[in-house]
Amino acid sequence: MRRILMPLLLLAVALGALLGSNYLSDRLHENLGEVAADDTVPPGVGTPLISTLRLRELLTPSLTEPDFFTTLDGLMATAPTAACLSVALDDRAPPFYESGANTQMMPSEALVLLTLATAHQVLGPDHSFTTSVQTTVPMEGGVVNGDLYLVGGGDPLLFTEGFLVTLTEHRDRLHTPIEDLAQMLVDDGLTLVTGAVVGDATRYDDLRFVPSWPESIVDSEKIGTLLALQFDDGWVQFPVPESEQGTDEADGVGEQEEPDVYQAAEDPPFYAAALFDDMLEARDVVIRRSPRSEAVPEDEEVYVMASIESAPLSDLYRQILANGDIETTELLLKEIGLAVSGTGSTSAGIQAVEDTLNDAGIDADQLQLLQFDGSGLDPANVATCPLFTSMLDNAEFSPLFHELLPTAAEAGPLGNRFAGVPDPGRITAFSGGTSSVTAMMGYIDIGLGQEVTFAFIANQPGADDNRAIRDLEEQVVRHLATLAAKPSLDDIGLQPIRSG
Repeated sequence: MRRILMPLLLLAVALGALLGSNYLSDRLHENLGEVAADDTVPPGVGTPLISTLRLRELLTPSLTEPDFFTTLDGLMATAPTAACLSVALDDRAPPFYESGANTQMMPSEALVLLTLATAHQVLGPDHSFTTSVQTTVPMEGGVVNGDLYLVGGGDPLLFTEGFLVTLTEHRDRLHTPIEDLAQMLVDDGLTLVTGAVVGDATRYDDLRFVPSWPESIVDSEKIGTLLALQFDDGWVQFPVPESEQGTDEADGVGEQEEPDVYQAAEDPPFYAAALFDDMLEARDVVIRRSPRSEAVPEDEEVYVMASIESAPLSDLYRQILANGDIETTELLLKEIGLAVSGTGSTSAGIQAVEDTLNDAGIDADQLQLLQFDGSGLDPANVATCPLFTSMLDNAEFSPLFHELLPTAAEAGPLGNRFAGVPDPGRITAFSGGTSSVTAMMGYIDIGLGQEVTFAFIANQPGADDNRAIRDLEEQVVRHLATLAAKPSLDDIGLQPIRSG
């Protein structure tokens, strides 16, 4: 009897090991999608049937654990009706989790990511804005016998010293010192202009605002004007901090009342010309005529006397994200339009954004992009969460955003929100919103060289406080950060089993 039982027992053990081994192999391929499309595998057994390597899949948290999705479903069930979440693993399609994927959302500040991605493709990171001084007659003996044209190149950061001191301490103060351009002319010997300083803003259209913006935005302190030549964000009047307010006792005027409100210039290129006139006169240059604004004559030879360039776009990207810089974003959109179509307008820039996304393989129409500006300020802007995960995952744009977006390990709002998350540097994300909108999107490193790309947007139209949806946003991202990658077959050297 024992002679019969022993072989049967050994056979049962062998069969059990074989079945278990096949189960582990099937599970690995089912979860990771590693089996080739034609189902071909190397012959034989690449890893012994009884091996601790075959247990690793069971010891590693799975991306398909039911509790993980149950928790996400529960969180999204508490979201407003207008909310969406899209989560993708590396660049694999489709996303492995979606909620409200077709819900049209107001993305608010997140729309700026589309503008930056397009600028990076169309203009390049080294692009800069050039402001120049031109004449139609050459300077002779320090004299310009005619007008001096201040020609705007779309530089959004032409700040005077008086405006620079008004910027809050937390705001990045990257700027183009326009006074330096005046000094260049003096250093080159300019002493007399028989004509006037003339402001030329014809590089872009003459629309001072985005046409679709409601009056509440146009009249707010968020935006000055949007022309190719403007100083100080287009403000002609702005509050000056008390610490910077001075007196003019030398002229017998005494302490002056400083403006405490913002007022946009009615004619920004004229105002820029007038300020530049003052800068030259303060440097003892005599200017015979009063400033005005008009284009450089097209039918005359032009001489460039001096020019000044902005910082490169690679620096302006960070300025835009750090400051929520609306003017810079909107002028950048006009520059994109000019580069692509020859028309420096918001509408031309918007078309360029859509074309750039489509060229990169992202169907902007299918993903329901409806864009009216470059900064996301317009409440009529519409997009879906998959649009953002598709862009962030795209090979054309992913390197830019991996470099540009902050991590939760850095000091700042993102780091404050995710304090306590293990290894917070794994979270790289953009975060923005208004009182009724919140949006967060980016990447989470889940180990083994894998990462998830996510986008969460929630809208509460008419709400005065977005704390509830921001709390939900934070819970969602914290839960996503609990993911841990599964090893691939290459990681563990495990080969699938093939019979025969």
